[in-house]
Amino acid sequence: MIPLIFGLSALLFVYMRVLPGDPVAGILGPEATPELRAQFTTLFGLDKPILEQYLIWLADLTRGDFGISYTSQQDITPLLIDRIPATLQLLLGGFFVSLAIGLPIGFLAGRRRGSLFDNIFSTLALMGLSMPIFWIGTLFIMYIGVAWGILPPEGYVPFSENPKESLRLTILPSLTLGLVLAPYLARLTRAATIEVQQEPFMYQSQAKGLKNRTITFRYSARNVLPQILVVLGMQLGGLLGGQVIVEQLFNWPGVGRLLIQGALQRDYPVVQAVILIVSILFVLINLSVEMLHAVLDRRIRLH
Repeated sequence: MIPLIFGLSALLFVYMRVLPGDPVAGILGPEATPELRAQFTTLFGLDKPILEQYLIWLADLTRGDFGISYTSQQDITPLLIDRIPATLQLLLGGFFVSLAIGLPIGFLAGRRRGSLFDNIFSTLALMGLSMPIFWIGTLFIMYIGVAWGILPPEGYVPFSENPKESLRLTILPSLTLGLVLAPYLARLTRAATIEVQQEPFMYQSQAKGLKNRTITFRYSARNVLPQILVVLGMQLGGLLGGQVIVEQLFNWPGVGRLLIQGALQRDYPVVQAVILIVSILFVLINLSVEMLHAVLDRRIRLH
């Protein structure tokens, strides 16, 4: 994991430098004097070689210092700390929605393969996979938030200040985030359930005359969960990507919205910090899922 994160940081730093566009011109404007441009370039070390800039940035990262924002002249570390709770709240909300919808529906469709329920599910899942996340969020804002007034279309309140209002404001963005990935999780759960249904121990349990509830929870669901556990880790990575769009759409003050603001302003340190944090989080989630998979399934061993 450590070499992977190190390689990600190097690729990220170089990639930001080779992108078209001049951060000095984007921040100071095209009418800035040469003296002011030179002063800005020297202040933030942009006149140094890329390798030297990267080593300085890497040394600062070891101390927990992500640098200074070009536009706001503020330390990036406090900005990230202030926005991470909002991002985690939305991430957990979207993950809970995708689990609550995808797992039971996919499991039931797999258990009832070829039935009317399975056919309806397959059609709806295909439609769900075809809908872009910004379109679903826009529909929620237009109808549920504005036209019908059931839920607020935007806004954020920290959970520590007002838990009830905070959860109320989280519902729409969480539904948007979770509904996009729920069909994908449901289809994978269905495929894993069908595969387990064809195992010899399932036929043996039926031949013994065990109750359907015992077969479903003790044998079927217990063996389906380890197979989709790795997929859940990948789905969390997908949620991290979709969260950037959802935060911008619902005016949610998380790190995803900070990423878009930094990209539009060509604020290199902000963009680098956010992408690096998301990448590290994604790697840690997948590592945790792999370790948990080994615990749940004894056939897997970590060497």
